Amino acid sequence: MSMNRLGLASAALAVVACLAAPAAAGDFYRGSVKDAPALMHAAAGPCYLRGDVGYSWSGDPESKFTQTSGGLFVTDAVSASLDNTWLVGVGVGCGSGPRGLRGEIMLDFRGDRDLGGTVAAPQGGTLATSVKTTTVMFNAYYDLGRWGNATPYVGAGVGFAHNTVDDVSFSALFNRIEGDEKWALAWSLMAGVGYQLSERAVLDFGYRYIDMGKATSGTRDSAGFTNPAVRFDDLVAHEFKIGLRFALGGGAAPMAMK
Repeated sequence: MSMNRLGLASAALAVVACLAAPAAAGDFYRGSVKDAPALMHAAAGPCYLRGDVGYSWSGDPESKFTQTSGGLFVTDAVSASLDNTWLVGVGVGCGSGPRGLRGEIMLDFRGDRDLGGTVAAPQGGTLATSVKTTTVMFNAYYDLGRWGNATPYVGAGVGFAHNTVDDVSFSALFNRIEGDEKWALAWSLMAGVGYQLSERAVLDFGYRYIDMGKATSGTRDSAGFTNPAVRFDDLVAHEFKIGLRFALGGGAAPMAMK
């Protein structure tokens, strides 16, 4: 991954983390001056189930297709772009409370993302396929403390991505190269805010930068010939999610904030 992408992800995390805490704190203090006391829910139990929905904005992958030129094999870059898609996720986690460490395991599914590219000379023309990714991530978070019913957090994750590439078609060729599926190393950076709805339910607004590794097509085409694989690297995305964390054990009754 390039330094520009890492810098962009780090900057986005810093902005979300800096904005979340003051906004939550402002709500806490505005509520404290009202005559009628606001309710602050007791902290949820340490372990929880969660479900998420969201949208994934894809970066342009680094793509290559090896061609023959003058009797020699040369690797020519493909200028490719990858569409955006929806995502859904489920998981389970445990934490140490509204300030401290929290860990979870998440399984996320993404829809098909169409990929189109321009093939370099000598073949030229365009190629088209689609990529579908499922990730299994082991995430660690640090909850920054509680302001009213809001708890901002930052986090990081590592895990595996299962990338499935569909058949690849070329405008300059009649034959299609078959698709393939592979596992790749994945990692992510995250930030967000959890808002306590009840003693067991937390509404989670989150941002994630995720690198889903590499993917390749197969090598056999529709006529039975063997070809070089089309390779895709740096399958990255900026993802925004909203989810619900449901605690397996709750706290005491809600407390009134004066």
